[in-house]
Amino acid sequence: MPVTLKDVAKAAKVSPIVVSKVLHGKLDGIRVSTATAERVRQTAHELGYRVNIWARNFRSQRAMMIGVLNGLGIERPSFRIGPRYFASLMDGIVEGAFQHNYSVALCPELLGGNPLDAINDGRFAGLVWYSIAPSPSNLEALASCTVPSVIAHARAATFGNRHGTVICDNKQGIGLAVDHLVARGHRRIAFAIESDALNVESEERLQGFQCHMERHGLPIHDNDFLDVLRNRQELHRYLADDLRHTAIIAHADGLAADIIRLAPEYGVRIPYDLAVIGFDSTEFCDELRPTLTSVSQPLYDIGLQAVDLLIRLVEGTHEGSLEIVLPCGLDVRGSTDFIRTEAAA
Repeated sequence: MPVTLKDVAKAAKVSPIVVSKVLHGKLDGIRVSTATAERVRQTAHELGYRVNIWARNFRSQRAMMIGVLNGLGIERPSFRIGPRYFASLMDGIVEGAFQHNYSVALCPELLGGNPLDAINDGRFAGLVWYSIAPSPSNLEALASCTVPSVIAHARAATFGNRHGTVICDNKQGIGLAVDHLVARGHRRIAFAIESDALNVESEERLQGFQCHMERHGLPIHDNDFLDVLRNRQELHRYLADDLRHTAIIAHADGLAADIIRLAPEYGVRIPYDLAVIGFDSTEFCDELRPTLTSVSQPLYDIGLQAVDLLIRLVEGTHEGSLEIVLPCGLDVRGSTDFIRTEAAA
């Protein structure tokens, strides 16, 4: 049987109220001498008494759980296979929650289903959303949310500045990718996107590509934008034709990885015939052959800062902007490890 507060009180020869004051910090009107407080703590230690956090939170009507959920209709990414986006983001979320003594819940009924019944029933102190698309169903769910929420990979204005957001500087990150390719002699650069797997950031990355190509004085044509659906049929057709470009920037690592995997089937040598850059840059990029150059999105810091912002909102201590923007880096690997000369171009 677990040791109870009454057991400690009996052994220390004090009332349960005194034990509650010493061990739980409650009952401000009760005064306890230093000697008595030390005796209570020593007795609790000898008996192996542990504070029941769940019971205490229940009595105080305070939830100490953060819910982590994705958008409606979006499948949960894998921890185990493919791009390590989700694992990297969750690393930061969990670390942030633990620093504030909160627990984290990934509830199956919140993933790909209807979260409306769960987000407002008091089980969560706050919510961190990710993989959000600005669809009517997601906007409705967020509009109905009455608990503090922070959305990763989004702009606060998209949701009426009602929720906190943490996002990377997508345009700046794409600028690093374009600069890198131009410095390696590339002039015919494409941007690849999946119109059936878009997120809030995809449009920013596309706009960033247009902006930075113009900054370098490089013309952009309609066929410089590749819409590669998840079935990858268009990618097969693109690689089978004479290459129109010497480099491709993909809006996500998963798409960039498929370009690398399919290229050998069509005699396309990466990086010599075609350089490839992805976006996220997790350990997954090092597993590909050649390894994948990728814009480094600070996923761990996004998760960490999302929780920090959420706790400030929960506790009512946050001041200032609801939007946090973090800079990107560029991790150069084998998929761009070739400098094009005028003859090669």
